[in-house]
Amino acid sequence: MTDLEGNIWLAQENDEINFIYITKKVKNKIQALNEKGREIKLSEEKLLWRHPTRIHDQQEWLHLVSQLQNNLEQIQNDIDVSLLWESALELELSELSELAELYFGGEITTDHLASLWKAMATDRLYFKRRGRVWEARSAEQVKELQTQREREQEKLLSQTLATDWLQQVIAYALPSWSQRLQLSNETTDNPFVPMPISTAVSPFIDRLECWLRGDHDKLVEELLTPVAEAAKLNIRELVFEILQKVGRLPLDADRDVIVAGLKPEFSVPVNEVAQAIKPWLPADHDTITELFFSIDDDETREVDDALAIECEGDLWKVTIAISDPACVVHRGDALDREAMRRGTTVYLPTQTVLMLPAKISCDIASLTAGEIRSSFVIRAWLDDQGQLQQSDLSRETIRVRQRLSYRDADGLIATGADETAQQLRNLQQLAHSLFNKRVTEGAFVFQRPEYKVTVENAVVDVTVLKSDSSSRLLVAEMMILANNIAARYAQHHQVPIIYRTQEEPLEPITAEMLAEPLSFYKVRKLLRGSTLSLQPGGHSGLGLSVYTQLTSPLRRFADLVIQRQLVAHLVGEELPYDQEELFKVLATAEKTARDSRQIEGEAKKRWFMIYLQQTWRNQPLSALVIDAVKGGYKMEMQPWGVDAFMGTTKKLMPGDMVIAVIEKIRIKASSIYLTLVSNS
Repeated sequence: MTDLEGNIWLAQENDEINFIYITKKVKNKIQALNEKGREIKLSEEKLLWRHPTRIHDQQEWLHLVSQLQNNLEQIQNDIDVSLLWESALELELSELSELAELYFGGEITTDHLASLWKAMATDRLYFKRRGRVWEARSAEQVKELQTQREREQEKLLSQTLATDWLQQVIAYALPSWSQRLQLSNETTDNPFVPMPISTAVSPFIDRLECWLRGDHDKLVEELLTPVAEAAKLNIRELVFEILQKVGRLPLDADRDVIVAGLKPEFSVPVNEVAQAIKPWLPADHDTITELFFSIDDDETREVDDALAIECEGDLWKVTIAISDPACVVHRGDALDREAMRRGTTVYLPTQTVLMLPAKISCDIASLTAGEIRSSFVIRAWLDDQGQLQQSDLSRETIRVRQRLSYRDADGLIATGADETAQQLRNLQQLAHSLFNKRVTEGAFVFQRPEYKVTVENAVVDVTVLKSDSSSRLLVAEMMILANNIAARYAQHHQVPIIYRTQEEPLEPITAEMLAEPLSFYKVRKLLRGSTLSLQPGGHSGLGLSVYTQLTSPLRRFADLVIQRQLVAHLVGEELPYDQEELFKVLATAEKTARDSRQIEGEAKKRWFMIYLQQTWRNQPLSALVIDAVKGGYKMEMQPWGVDAFMGTTKKLMPGDMVIAVIEKIRIKASSIYLTLVSNS
């Protein structure tokens, strides 16, 4: 037996020290029992002090160890570490034996040393350990550490308080969407009573507000992530609802704008720049090109394009004028930076969030009827079969004679007898030729139901758009033509721009496939997504060898950039963007386009469901069977083309049309459930 075996020692493990009972030493390793009676192995280097008490076996150790621990605890509880620190700092003491003599005086025992070690290790505010030495911290270090601990304590308390409060606020009910619309329409007092806020939780709610406005707050995100997941909401939706429940946001606050983080208002500096811009004026020698008309939705304020057509020999000469915001919005200025940050105009049922301030996009640069404007003009000479014979691009001074709505244009095409009606019909016939030519080249077009949702004065209105609108086809084909001509020009002259490409489908799409009732659902599985590229390439969906987009520069930043590139080349100026800069624009354009589509789609679907709650309860509607799914069928509600679920055991076939009624609508889950009434 060695002199270690059978003895009680105090052993170190980092900052901790514990009693051990050594049972054996094998080479440089010690075998011992810890304070819980479990066997452990450790190196001799970890031994600090031998305790004077001796025992003979394991049973005696288990009986004695709690008494040893209690003795240390009693001594430790009487130690004033801050008092010891003041003296140690003044006398520059750090050895444990010196500190023990300073504090206890007289004969120093193993229990004194061990208790002092434990006291300093537990506190750690005044002393820091280096090996077996405990150095006194400086007064500055102590103060800094105290402040840090106070902050951590406050954070812990606020986390606990916030967690408890969040459970309460989640259970607090808001009025339904339909009830909120009714409340916003009524002049009587709002019966909804916000959840009371205590003084203690108010700072946390302030943080929620700041976070929703865009401030980074890691604590808010950490606390809310599991709560949002449980509520099946994203964090921004959850915070929006919380702020409504406590009265920090009104019940009629625009959820789509706030949750998406959109900014309908422009900053003061940006507005000041916009207001200072003078209307564009042509040079004295400029010739004014007259355009017949623009065609847009009634509510459109950003008029991007206008059209004219005339017969020139055996060809049709089509003039397509595109708005030219680049004449007043210059690269790198405040308006340009803001447009790049926003990326696109976002169209919501409740409002439109513009890319450029209204002074620019809806006034100075908009192709307003009767006003002289700068324009990017694309001309095309085509034969009756839609074959392009010649084209050119230019920057010109133009004036649009009149503005038409799609409804007006459709009426004139159908029954009009004046010059405008005839020009519209000429464009319509040419548009059909262009369309047929693209289809011959492999383009595929789905006649999908389309609807528009508007919310005004708390009234939700849904309009089904005419899928056979002649004027919509006309405008679409002319814009495709303009974009194709611009892309061909850039490719031919090697002007760097952003192209839109789409690879061929996974397998050929035949006319028979497109004629099937469920062709859209079958064919879309075969389609590859369209992408943005700095290299020209084919667009299979449009049946074109090369394609870009520049016809909406008032509402898409990438279109404005491409327009700048082509205008600079046309007038012989240095191109404003190189490949690297275009790549940055491309990345921004892809993200903003993706985000805006998601925001617009989610808002449109939600308000549509609110419309159904208000208007279609217990009313029969037609629904198309899409596919069998677990428990029922995936359906498409007519005439809107919106997905729904119908639970039934009745045997139905894809393509069947049935009569159903709405069973329930879950707005948060974006789910509509139908009940079968009968086969139609």
